[in-house]
Amino acid sequence: MDHLIAFLQLAAFVALGLGMALPRTRRIAVGTLAIAALAGLGAGFTGPERRTLETVHTFAAFAGVDQEVSMVAFPTGTVEAAGFAWPLPFAAFALVWCVVLLRLGERPLRSAIVLPLLAAWSAMAAWIGMQLLAAPSPVVQPLGLDRFLYPAGLATALVAARTIPKFLPVLLTISAVTMAARLPAALFSKYASDQRLGTSLDVTRVIDIVNPMTQMQFDPRLAPGSSEQQFWLIWLEHVIMFPAFYLLSLVGVAFGVFMFHHHGGTPDERR
Repeated sequence: MDHLIAFLQLAAFVALGLGMALPRTRRIAVGTLAIAALAGLGAGFTGPERRTLETVHTFAAFAGVDQEVSMVAFPTGTVEAAGFAWPLPFAAFALVWCVVLLRLGERPLRSAIVLPLLAAWSAMAAWIGMQLLAAPSPVVQPLGLDRFLYPAGLATALVAARTIPKFLPVLLTISAVTMAARLPAALFSKYASDQRLGTSLDVTRVIDIVNPMTQMQFDPRLAPGSSEQQFWLIWLEHVIMFPAFYLLSLVGVAFGVFMFHHHGGTPDERR
């Protein structure tokens, strides 16, 4: 059941991203959000009275005696909460965005920035809230941030490509939104690490990481809580590496849509 709910939430995030950009898909997005929220609520209220979650941070390292780099899940904390509570953050998120999409109706978005950013930030808050309320591990780990940040970026790419007449501003818009969407994750990761809050964004005790430049483990090891450790695990990841990876993909999507709407199709489609 936990994996089914994880799949439904992933589908809801993807549907929301498409619903913001494509008015004809908004009713599907509303239905998907509602189904995912109701499934989570049903599992929460029929599950155990108390739940425990061991949060993990996934990073590149040598697992055990392996000679090749792999993704390792390192425990960052343990949370216990009432069994019914964990689906509430996503249910609140789904309710808000169902209302937003229904109010938008068939109207196209005029801004590629505001709603995609709000969707990314609110989804991040719901994701962190579910971790703090001991959600099932498959629901909040290991996909983590990417399950909702990429759909929000996709919405930006589609809307910007259709509404902005020059491609350079499209590129700049996608770049700005991609970085701004992930910046709160970096700030919360810094706060969670300094305060030992746990969650997947607490990196305080993660020290046996691989240097991405050399593909070798840091020697000497990174000191827990040091500025060097936080640079490699927080700022490099959230502000540089992942925005760059997203940009490569999203710009390709935006370029195809931009060329079709501004240089191809019928006059009505270009309009």
